[in-house]
Amino acid sequence: MGNTRHLALEEISALADGELATDALRAGREHLSECPSCRGVYQTFQQFDLALRQPPAMSCDAALPILSARLDGEADEAEATLAQAHLGTCTDCRAKMGSFMILGAMLRALPSGAPSSRVDRAIAQLGRAPRTSRVPAFAARGLVASLGAVLLILAGFSRSFAPTALPAAERTDALVASVQQVVLNSRTNTLYVLDSKAAAVDARDASTNEFKVRIDVGGRPTALALNESANTVLVLDASRKTVTEIDGASNKVISSNTFAVSGTPTSISVDPSTSKIVVTSTAATTTTTTTGATTNGSLTVLDGTTKKVDTVRDLSVAAEVMIFDSTGTRAALVSPASTTLIDASYKAVSTLPGGVSAAFAQGGGDRIAVLAAKGGGTTVTFGGRGAPIDLDLPGTPRAITALPDGGFLVLVDLGGKSRVSYVAPDGHEAASTDIAIAGEDLSYDGATKRFSVAGHAGVASAAVPTTLVATASTAPASASPSPVPTTSSSPAPTASANPSASPSPSAGTVAAASPTANPLALAATAGPSFVHVDLPGGRQPMFVAKSGERLWVLDDRNNVVTLDMTTAETFTVNTLPRGTQVSFWVAGRGYTYALDASTGLLHVVNATTQVVRSYEMNFLRPVSSIAVGIDDRLWIGLKGAQYLLAFDPETRKMASYDLGLARISELTIDAQGRILYADDARGAVGAYDPRTARLNEVFFPHRGTTTGLVVDGTSTLWLSTSAGEIFWVRGGVATLALGLQRPVTTLALDSAGRVWFLAPLPAGAVGFGYAAADSGQGAQTISGPASSLAFNALGRAWLADPRGGFYVSDK
Repeated sequence: MGNTRHLALEEISALADGELATDALRAGREHLSECPSCRGVYQTFQQFDLALRQPPAMSCDAALPILSARLDGEADEAEATLAQAHLGTCTDCRAKMGSFMILGAMLRALPSGAPSSRVDRAIAQLGRAPRTSRVPAFAARGLVASLGAVLLILAGFSRSFAPTALPAAERTDALVASVQQVVLNSRTNTLYVLDSKAAAVDARDASTNEFKVRIDVGGRPTALALNESANTVLVLDASRKTVTEIDGASNKVISSNTFAVSGTPTSISVDPSTSKIVVTSTAATTTTTTTGATTNGSLTVLDGTTKKVDTVRDLSVAAEVMIFDSTGTRAALVSPASTTLIDASYKAVSTLPGGVSAAFAQGGGDRIAVLAAKGGGTTVTFGGRGAPIDLDLPGTPRAITALPDGGFLVLVDLGGKSRVSYVAPDGHEAASTDIAIAGEDLSYDGATKRFSVAGHAGVASAAVPTTLVATASTAPASASPSPVPTTSSSPAPTASANPSASPSPSAGTVAAASPTANPLALAATAGPSFVHVDLPGGRQPMFVAKSGERLWVLDDRNNVVTLDMTTAETFTVNTLPRGTQVSFWVAGRGYTYALDASTGLLHVVNATTQVVRSYEMNFLRPVSSIAVGIDDRLWIGLKGAQYLLAFDPETRKMASYDLGLARISELTIDAQGRILYADDARGAVGAYDPRTARLNEVFFPHRGTTTGLVVDGTSTLWLSTSAGEIFWVRGGVATLALGLQRPVTTLALDSAGRVWFLAPLPAGAVGFGYAAADSGQGAQTISGPASSLAFNALGRAWLADPRGGFYVSDK
């Protein structure tokens, strides 16, 4: 606009409220895009507006009566809103609500009956006064306090806002923790480190970390990017909206160009397939919805040679980081709210949880890892086929980068120092190294197998533990994304109630692994396509559960045995207490669960310590199904009950989640942590997200009872029944895939995320067979009984032989 006049407070207020005419609105927005001072005041108005829309805070004493009334269905809409807001911030009240809910379930499970006439008369004499609302006076006091605070702050603005006393300019040198501040030029073996405060870029020797030269770029640089094809380093200045180019051979500035874009640039990257420069920005305006204000963003594509703008695309989220895969066919736009995956034409194809950064795995495939804050720590969420479960790490997340073996390096801040963790391809933390400086960014040099951490205090380098890298497993740990039935409602969850359980640890009795180095290679032939592997001592597998590349087996002597699905090596972990009669058996990443429904005892096997602990659950109804979540919590469905239970093995607490009309017949968990269930009583399947309390259901008629429930690699839900039907459910529609004349025993995923079914052979034939659920192709049969089906990473099928051992296919 070229106008140095600042907008008056009244103009900014009208702009924030959408009260300006079209021409004035356009002019105001253009001014905000160029004036950090007015933009800061505008954003403050928006924050005040959001604050006024929030319900006032409540004390626990004021909230508990309303929470109790809410459970009884006696709270009005305003009271329920206040109570729910309080629950979102108060751990103690969430725990009490969980206790209230479980107590209510216990009362509902008591035998029904009528009270005596004497009790009726006594209740009638008590009478009951109408319950008055507890909200209006409280809400009015909170609103007056909020308005008072707003008026005081606005008064301060009105006193100080003048052309001669402007608010301080906004900072643009600390957008997010993982905006790229260090890049490695492998062509010249040079590490470039951004020094925002000094307005310079330092060039260092990537092998020795020795300082080479300081390159002054001026302004307030915010991010770096490497243009490999041009052998240049690009420096983004968000405040000036410039791209400065440094020659990789001479380490001198060769150009500086200004580009036009609204909003504030957040990151810069180079598309490896086209060498075009891509800049993400937060927009100058926000979109206000019923859930609050959302900051929009844009993606600006610059010509790699001229630095002129080619195209600008609007984004629904404000991406703070953009990363490309090595081929340029995919990219990820990372924001705190979500991570959007886009294709080569910059069109969105899927979404993942938000974070501060992400990295695509090397070596092909579609694996991606997203780094995010979780509570007071860090979490790594994996996406793609065969993605492992989430990995939790201590510290504040800073940066992540991919390694040639398919694993990742993760940088976190631990109170002023850094920790770099090597995350193996199967998703577990295999090793870590602590660095004395507080790092902000991370790079990896494949030639020297060393990483560098850059921070305000300098740069530190260290070697990646190559022995662990070389021996780390590359097998995927679990299968993939999530199915989506539609038709939504929002049940209210309540959480965190202690179960009446007294843990009793069992001493670990560890036996040696099977002596043969590779028992599978010496296994006896069991037909044209199978070998037969025996368990030690000729024991029989009673229950089998798969976790990663291991089978967790409970044998006929209550021994807990793990079996390597690549070599068939076995290891006896521990023994369950004598007299245990297991009804349900599932394995997670860190814990395996054995539930004795006859006694209500839950036995938890710690995969690390090999200790078994037992808990009295005292279920009020029979258990219908159990499943392990991505966080290793055990989810429990009860017959005829409308709620789910979740047991946390770390805290030993039970949470309860109300599903309304749903009744659980079968459970499974998808890669996003949602709870998928079959409801045979109502002819439905559903998906419940405990993070958002969102419930989606799809209704369709099917015969028999549910025998299998899994999510495949294309995010489709599959269901099998005792009547031989196999359905797939996607986009709110259920489709019959196969109709057999015999019951389906179970469903299982292969390493590619494809669904297979196990079923007895037709009448007149002896044995069992398995085939692909989507077509019935690839069928294989065995001449004996089979009680479970699982596939290893090499595609070999493992079928438990209840007479003893396992059938293993040759491919």
